[in-house]
Amino acid sequence: MENSLNPSLQRFSALNSGWIEGCDPWRDFQAGDRAAFEFLYHNHIQHLLAYGAKITLNRNLVQDCIQDLFVELWEAREKLAQVNSVKHYLFKALRYKIIRQLQSERSETLEETQFPIQQENVESEWLLNETTLLNAQQLSAALDRLPKRQKEAIYLRYFQELTNEEVAQVMGVNYQSACKFIYTALKTLREKMRLSALIPLIFSVVF
Repeated sequence: MENSLNPSLQRFSALNSGWIEGCDPWRDFQAGDRAAFEFLYHNHIQHLLAYGAKITLNRNLVQDCIQDLFVELWEAREKLAQVNSVKHYLFKALRYKIIRQLQSERSETLEETQFPIQQENVESEWLLNETTLLNAQQLSAALDRLPKRQKEAIYLRYFQELTNEEVAQVMGVNYQSACKFIYTALKTLREKMRLSALIPLIFSVVF
């Protein structure tokens, strides 16, 4: 039986679930589909806010950068290339904008930025649920004590589930450096936490 929904109703329904079956929201957005643009925004805004908080604690700056990013995306939509991972593309673009803004305002240096671990963050639940409440608190504290770049790499790799190659591209480093950040961080966590069940499982999917 044919789908009786007209295109407008299909797009309204898609905003409240996944995008229209058989369609690519990025291509539709590039073609000027505002519903596709709204879908991309609502589907990624919480991830972008959480990632921005790993770069700077200035929430207003993060929100402004996200707003500017989406305005620029809409204005340049016809010139944008097709992307393999929208999340990867948005993370990389947001990181660039935030760092440029921090450098221009000189309100904080990159070495001064903090990466608070949000235990309520849904992206981290799969990790924290593998431990007891006590170990979860210890893990959060251990993650917070990691060097800045290692924390960022761990967040991207396991909390946002990017590949090692995507982590490298988002962070602006080569593949080997990204792997080293991840490996060193996991090794440190293992030494600090002695999570005999959790860490070996993570190590098995690093490379």
